[in-house]
Amino acid sequence: MTEIETPGVPEEDEKAGGITTLHHHLRKLILEGVYPPGARLSERELAQALGVSRTPLREVLRILGREGLVEAGRYQRARVAPLDPVALDMLYAGRIQLETLGLALTIPCLQEEDFAELDAALSAMRSATTMEEWEVPHRRLHQLLVAQAGEQLRATMTSYADQSQRYRLILAYREIHAQSVSVVEHARILQACWERNREEAVQLYARHLARTALTALAHMAPEYEPVAVRTALALVQMGSAPPAESSRSGRHTEDEKKKDLTRTSLET
Repeated sequence: MTEIETPGVPEEDEKAGGITTLHHHLRKLILEGVYPPGARLSERELAQALGVSRTPLREVLRILGREGLVEAGRYQRARVAPLDPVALDMLYAGRIQLETLGLALTIPCLQEEDFAELDAALSAMRSATTMEEWEVPHRRLHQLLVAQAGEQLRATMTSYADQSQRYRLILAYREIHAQSVSVVEHARILQACWERNREEAVQLYARHLARTALTALAHMAPEYEPVAVRTALALVQMGSAPPAESSRSGRHTEDEKKKDLTRTSLET
């Protein structure tokens, strides 16, 4: 087995940050593939590699387990969660449902300063030359678009986004045009938000997440049928049409009531 060289926690960070710093550091190593999917994580070896004690490390592994990045094992041996098409399907189905709700709640509240920050994030994504440069403004843009979703809902969305990052990295490295396509999609979403076209923005956002999931799945497990993502996308698409239909239906019902009243008055 190839030995994994792991950068330790910087000394000044370890003194100041404790468990929080260790958690962020180890999560970053997992998301960046330093510890690849399926890699075994021995507490003793990991503590030595990171230069930390095993007590805070054990707590951090529990946190990463709750986030879906680490699976617990026997004899104090955990492992990085393997890439799983079912997990990807469910993660993105959840993201489609939750984040489109967050977007719908946020659009009416967006102010000029919010659009300025959104534009700045999109510009930084356009000029990014590495995945590291891309990730920060990309994450910030998505956070701004769901800012009015409420703290608890945003925390769930953040967890889902963290868990799906590994799958997006697969797509980014295997699809040469993935980032440029994503920039175009984000620009269209922002344009719909600027126009206060909530239905259009929600539709574009849902399709953006679905495309990302389906493309990643095509690389990872082309034989897998992503039922959850397709169902979540269909539900969003169904949810955008009924308002107009129900409005027309409502007017039709009122017309029928008036006709019934007229007929009743004539008969009496």
